[in-house]
Amino acid sequence: MIKYVVMDLDNTFLRADKSIPEENITALKMLKEKGIKVIISSGRSNMSLDIYAEKLGLDYEGNYIIAYNGCRIYEAKSKKVLREYLLDNDTAAKISDIVTEIVPNTLCYSNSRLYTENITEVTKRYAKNSSLVLNRVDSLKSIIEGDVQKIIMIGEHETLYGAYRQVVEKLGSKIDAEMFYSSNDIFEFEAKGKNKGTALLELAEILNEPVEVFAAVGDNQNDIEMIAYAGLGMTVANGVEGCKKAAKYITKADCENAGFAEACNYVIKESLTK
Repeated sequence: MIKYVVMDLDNTFLRADKSIPEENITALKMLKEKGIKVIISSGRSNMSLDIYAEKLGLDYEGNYIIAYNGCRIYEAKSKKVLREYLLDNDTAAKISDIVTEIVPNTLCYSNSRLYTENITEVTKRYAKNSSLVLNRVDSLKSIIEGDVQKIIMIGEHETLYGAYRQVVEKLGSKIDAEMFYSSNDIFEFEAKGKNKGTALLELAEILNEPVEVFAAVGDNQNDIEMIAYAGLGMTVANGVEGCKKAAKYITKADCENAGFAEACNYVIKESLTK
């Protein structure tokens, strides 16, 4: 029986323009009525996710949030951090040296603040969508100290891939960082060995629950492990091929047309038949 639904936000629960289909709001209420908890799991920062959790009524005591693609697990109400994993500072500095020369729209989360060398329409839009203040610095390397959550690049898919290849060529394939696309135009560097899937397993351990009671729904490369590890892994119709291969259920509707709500209906149907 499913007791938790772990959901990605962007291009899963949210449309591409960040609006929310009304059917998805109804689905959240339906899950609550059935006693099924909803846990947000996103690449976004805790600052951004706290806003969504409050807006969606998910910031109550006894609920949890997974931020930074699994690198932070914390209590939704108290904000108490239960698990946190940071990007190695030396590695982050080396990555920033390489990618800022190739991708102008590169940003870094350091000590829970968002930095960039270039204030552009792209970086401003990213900050606005994330509900964060964007801080300009002359060099990202200068602010890479203390807690570094992640580095992200925004741009054309192939340009980002070229920057990633440069990182691998110069630092080696065993670089001390996880590297992945979180959307077609965003590439991220985060703590080695951590992802939404490992966070799901850790949360199950924290809650003393078997992973079989968790359903998970996502759409992109950073959701694959989460979908694969969940008792019921699902992806919306716009999910990448990796998500579809890992999923037990693929919705007919995409994120623009309430694919998340369809996934929730499937969860309830499966729970009722077991």
